[in-house]
Amino acid sequence: MDRIKCFMTKYSVQYLRKECNLKFKHAFTGLLGLTLVGCSPSPTQLKKVMESHPEIVFAAIKADPKGFFDTIQEAQQQAQQASIAAEMDKEYQKVKEELKNPQAVDISTSHAFKGAANAPITIVEWFDFNCGHCKDMEGAIQEIEKNYGDKVRVVYMHLPILAPESRTAAEYMEAIALQDKAKALQFHDMIFANQNDFRMNGEKYLKQTVKSVGANLAKVEREAKGLAVKKVIDADMAEAKKFGFNGTPAFMVNGAAIDGAYPYDFFKRVIDGILHSSDTSGAKSN
Repeated sequence: MDRIKCFMTKYSVQYLRKECNLKFKHAFTGLLGLTLVGCSPSPTQLKKVMESHPEIVFAAIKADPKGFFDTIQEAQQQAQQASIAAEMDKEYQKVKEELKNPQAVDISTSHAFKGAANAPITIVEWFDFNCGHCKDMEGAIQEIEKNYGDKVRVVYMHLPILAPESRTAAEYMEAIALQDKAKALQFHDMIFANQNDFRMNGEKYLKQTVKSVGANLAKVEREAKGLAVKKVIDADMAEAKKFGFNGTPAFMVNGAAIDGAYPYDFFKRVIDGILHSSDTSGAKSN
């Protein structure tokens, strides 16, 4: 075959088909493959051909409709993944900058937490028991606990904004914490593990869960509306407002803000970066 010239204006689509000895149903593939024979049509040239001869695209789709739409779907997925990766990288760079000048998070109020009190990394999470994204984050938190152990402390703070039952559940958790913080953590985990039951049955389910973790229900009901519990939750919400958080989940990791739900791999990147840094200062209790 003679070398095909790269000047699209000199050739019609019919001539290209004849020169390349391609069947019409493969014309689109042949056009894109011109680079293999030394031709590099510009996007403008390709666009002009496609606009002038849309039957090329139609024929390609008709020849292999499943393959065509599978390719479209794959391209969409790749574009979405690339967009998510870019967004996470942007967020990570923001976190890195904030870690240079971390903000102090007041966790002096007695809170239930997981991990060691003297851990080099403190993750503060503001959550709402009705929040589906908070439930999704539980898997990431569990992975962090499993893989980092006493290197990471996770402190739970309340931002009950989605429903009145959210506040009630927060009150129950803090009332349990007055008795036993370990039981309060069990309560927290059970509510998220059975979030649909909580959403359907509200306070009835909360009471069942209090009994399940072995706390004194009568005492919890009494103290849930007490001043001590109110002060904890109000302080948590005020602290969230200080950092501009108005939704859940929201995090401060050693004094750097992360607003929203991110996968475990993102938190791993942040944690590893801190651990590999000489500076592990940040969100400690005041």
